[in-house]
Amino acid sequence: MALKVLVETGFLLALNPRDRNHSWALRLLEECRQGGLVLYISPVAPIEVSLILRAKGLSEGDVRRALEAMEDAVAVYTKPRYPSFDLSHAALAASLRERYPELSFFDSLHASVAILGKLVYYDLDDVIRKVVEHESSTTA
Repeated sequence: MALKVLVETGFLLALNPRDRNHSWALRLLEECRQGGLVLYISPVAPIEVSLILRAKGLSEGDVRRALEAMEDAVAVYTKPRYPSFDLSHAALAASLRERYPELSFFDSLHASVAILGKLVYYDLDDVIRKVVEHESSTTA
């Protein structure tokens, strides 16, 4: 059975061939193509990516083209899934930020999606990974 994994902003940014983590993103996509992983993209990651790109001075047209390129790149390998996001995710994220002050706002949202969706966190952020693993082990 394929492992259900959650990726987020780091993965989306790593789809850029100039990103230092690009080879990691391609290996992950290849695992998806081979059937070892089922790819879930955090539903708040496209929002975070958009904000990052705008903060770097990209125009709305550039942001749109970047997001479309990300979508096209992933589609070559797999059809990603987007978990739901609702008030329970936002509430858990707030609780996580209280208990783990090292989590940023978006990091806590990604963590809540992984925890409530029972997904393995598979992105680059070690802080999120540790929180998800700890929370998942205490609620299992």
